[in-house]
Amino acid sequence: MESGHIEPYCLLDAGEEKKVELLGSYRVIRQAAQAHWPKTIAEQWKGADATHQRSKRGGGHWDFHTKLPAAWPVSWGGLNFLVKLTDFGHIGLFPEQNENWQWIDRQCQGEPIHVLNLFGYTGGSSMAAAKGGAQVTHVDASKGVVGWGRENQKLNGLDDAPIRWIIDDCTKYLQREIRRGSTYQGLILDPPSFGRGPNGQAWKIEDALLDLLLLAKELLNPLRFILLSCHTPGYTGLCLANILNSVFKLPFSQMDQGEMVVPLHQSERVLPSGNYARWPK
Repeated sequence: MESGHIEPYCLLDAGEEKKVELLGSYRVIRQAAQAHWPKTIAEQWKGADATHQRSKRGGGHWDFHTKLPAAWPVSWGGLNFLVKLTDFGHIGLFPEQNENWQWIDRQCQGEPIHVLNLFGYTGGSSMAAAKGGAQVTHVDASKGVVGWGRENQKLNGLDDAPIRWIIDDCTKYLQREIRRGSTYQGLILDPPSFGRGPNGQAWKIEDALLDLLLLAKELLNPLRFILLSCHTPGYTGLCLANILNSVFKLPFSQMDQGEMVVPLHQSERVLPSGNYARWPK
């Protein structure tokens, strides 16, 4: 059922490789690896409800300064998300994808198409495609985040939207879809730097991304749009555009590429948070 008024997300300040965010009614501090400048507004950092502490072994934990709910809703980019504070510092929302969500919605307007969203996490891009009128197949190896995505679908009043939620290793899913003769017209993927499938199989972007895209290419008929984004150091927008050009033979003149960013509240600054390449413009 569609929710009533939900408080928005807001990036209050960033600096010294950290950021302070307003998640509805609660203020949290998390890492921001690309915030290589001094903090700007000292008052925004005071009175945080929770601070994430990263572990040298990966992951981390939250220091809670206030008792917080296990989950609560926030709005951003025309979508609603159920926020949960995970040990890895994720919250279930990647606000830097906002401009991409608007682009996805536009690409899905018109004649209905079938869109494949790989490494779909909690479903922001899947919901943007569904709102644009597409039939969506959302694939992620984590049962927990797929369930989280289903919760977000309901939170947005999209209960009847044609989204298929698949818990699977993305490579294995593509291989099966090829054998089944399935086709898609849109492809969205935001691969992690490193991850594991449902059976523990390892994923490393430098070893697996090209092969994954070659598999996906066999399913795209006809190709209407593609969006490739990531948060891996070294994979710049130009690098991602080169990859799409190599695999799909897409001309550079018809591609957009660059940094994903989050605007800072009451500031001309933006926080860079990953990169993207997409076709068509």
